[in-house]
Amino acid sequence: MIFKVRGVLLRFTNYENEIEVGGATVRDGLTALTERYPDLAEVLMDREGSVRATHLIALNGEKLTPTELDREATEDDRVDIVTAISGG
Repeated sequence: MIFKVRGVLLRFTNYENEIEVGGATVRDGLTALTERYPDLAEVLMDREGSVRATHLIALNGEKLTPTELDREATEDDRVDIVTAISGG
């Protein structure tokens, strides 16, 4: 599957915004991605290994809830990681 990384997370992937990883599910892909980029794991995942609430994960444009991360994904699927930005 191909992960699309944007915004503030790019600095944790050496500014690569399209990253191909293997895995049978979105969760497997997230694991492969964070193993490749350990610094990304610290900002993307919490201590329990769950995606932090400030990040949205979408599979082929469809937003996934935390319980849907075990959805199957193929090498042609696109997974977007979007980070909520706040400020004032």
